[in-house]
Amino acid sequence: MSKALLTDLYQLTMNAAYAESSKDDRATFELFIRHLPTDWGYFIANGIEDAIDDAMNLRFSDDDLAYLRSQNLFSNKYLETLRTFQFTGDINAVREGTPVTANTPIIQVAAPRTQGQLLETMLLNTINFQTMIASKASRIVHAAHGSRVVDFGLRRAHEEDAGMKGARAAYISGAAATSNVKAGMVYGIPITGTHAHSFVMSYPSELDAFRAYVATFPNKPTLLIDTYDTILGAEYAAIVGKEMEQRGLQLGAVRLDSGNLLELSKKVRALLDARGLTSVSIIASNDLNEYKINELLMQGAPINGFGVGTELITAKPVAAISGVYKLVEDGNGAKMKRSAEKTTYPGTKQVYRLADHDVLALSHERMDGIPLLEAVVRNGERVRQRPSLHDIRDYSLLCVSRLSETVKQVHAVPYAMICSQSLLDLSRRITGGAP
Repeated sequence: MSKALLTDLYQLTMNAAYAESSKDDRATFELFIRHLPTDWGYFIANGIEDAIDDAMNLRFSDDDLAYLRSQNLFSNKYLETLRTFQFTGDINAVREGTPVTANTPIIQVAAPRTQGQLLETMLLNTINFQTMIASKASRIVHAAHGSRVVDFGLRRAHEEDAGMKGARAAYISGAAATSNVKAGMVYGIPITGTHAHSFVMSYPSELDAFRAYVATFPNKPTLLIDTYDTILGAEYAAIVGKEMEQRGLQLGAVRLDSGNLLELSKKVRALLDARGLTSVSIIASNDLNEYKINELLMQGAPINGFGVGTELITAKPVAAISGVYKLVEDGNGAKMKRSAEKTTYPGTKQVYRLADHDVLALSHERMDGIPLLEAVVRNGERVRQRPSLHDIRDYSLLCVSRLSETVKQVHAVPYAMICSQSLLDLSRRITGGAP
């Protein structure tokens, strides 16, 4: 489905004015994120492939045009130009899953001005959210220090689209699985889950509930043990675990969802080990985030996996990230926004990755390092095929593994980027010598 009307009104009013004044020269826009949130060391650029597909498929339907006509804002002549709208420009982008820092061009669009302008809101809507969730998930995965992280966020997501795209973003950043069954079907993400407290409460006793559950799901099931008394629940889980062993089966894990997770996990681990159930894992949930997970593990909590919901799927406390889309060059040369606290870097750029920092340079410069912006679309046609989700995940995890620990810790140092001398000189010329 085309996202032609998934835009702010001013994109259309600007374009109508451009059309009226015959101003449709080639212009270059760059999408980047102004600032890293507190404690974040990097972003995981995400949503890029979705955004590019949407740009390639952007068309105005008869219903779209009828709605716009009903607003009595636009001339029939302008609306007829929208009837044949199709993106014919070029797009460069970093590979999806790439760790980037503030002010890194993530997507670069060079096209007739009206086409490039019209993409702004849709690109930002797609990339801001997915990048935010992928980045938050990466922080959580790193805080888990190799323990399994599962996305439990669907019920707390901002409706279906956020739950779906959030599950995809979390998987790219290293989440092992999701509770979201539809995301599993659509994206091929492994799905996992256990039962709710209501299941336990539906049987005469906790032991009866556990026996009923493992009878239906005998392949290493997980039992939620904190409906009434966590230690007593662990005792019942151990009974069921030993009964399963007698049938040649194995209990997979127990889950803690409330209380003092540090103390309870230690007591439950000791109880399970004393009964010979050393292979049974302990999974924790309960409003977790990267700070809590890191603290639990640093204090020696014997927890093997974490189910993270609200704070993963919403990136709490980061409500939004400051992604923007700015004109950087047109037929009259480099362009630069100069307003206070919102200054941008002028000109079409490339970013080069070195061992421990990036260099932001003008596109004609050749610098040491690996260029991150690659050609994806030329003359309105894809020249880089969309990679599979698993390829994106593998690439992203490899890139993150190469980052310094200082940018991955929960109180991170931002990943460094410096500007080339030519870019700094151009900025000073435009600003009349101001730094």
